[in-house]
Amino acid sequence: MSYLLIVHHSPTDKLRGIAAQVLAAARDAAEEVNTELPEALRLEVRERNALEPDVAELRDAAAVILGTTANFGYISGALKHYFDSTFMQLQPPAEGTVPADGGSGTPTGYDGVLGAAKLFSYWIRGGYDTTGAVKAMTAITGGYGWTLAAEPVVFTGEVEPHHDELRAMAENVVGAWFATVTE
Repeated sequence: MSYLLIVHHSPTDKLRGIAAQVLAAARDAAEEVNTELPEALRLEVRERNALEPDVAELRDAAAVILGTTANFGYISGALKHYFDSTFMQLQPPAEGTVPADGGSGTPTGYDGVLGAAKLFSYWIRGGYDTTGAVKAMTAITGGYGWTLAAEPVVFTGEVEPHHDELRAMAENVVGAWFATVTE
């Protein structure tokens, strides 16, 4: 079974509400597309706290939705920690690199595919400015080699005006995944 991994840092009630909305929308969309798929191909939705990274879980995810605050013009430290904890382990070894154990194999955890054009999108909620956070998210996800599957939801201020956008973003990521498995 494939899964959509939703990784977020949501330390406040407002942010937990955003995460809950995205999770519910993704689960509803997955439930809908799963009715058209054999059990082995169905999509599950998983949630991951950004402070608890899991390299294998990220590597094996069919798609990813990321959620963060914009803090001091950047993504949350928690999401940055998630990226820092997973990125290098998913990188191919440099040519001529000798593994730490002195052997000739590849580093533990590397499977030969960094991003494999993994589908993704994200939301960023800022208090006053999201410019630096968007720039960081674009650079980091580009480094992973992921493919944007749905328009990100980026905003400042209140959440209420963005409920439909958040729902649509989650649904569109599921829809993009569904399109890849039914081609």
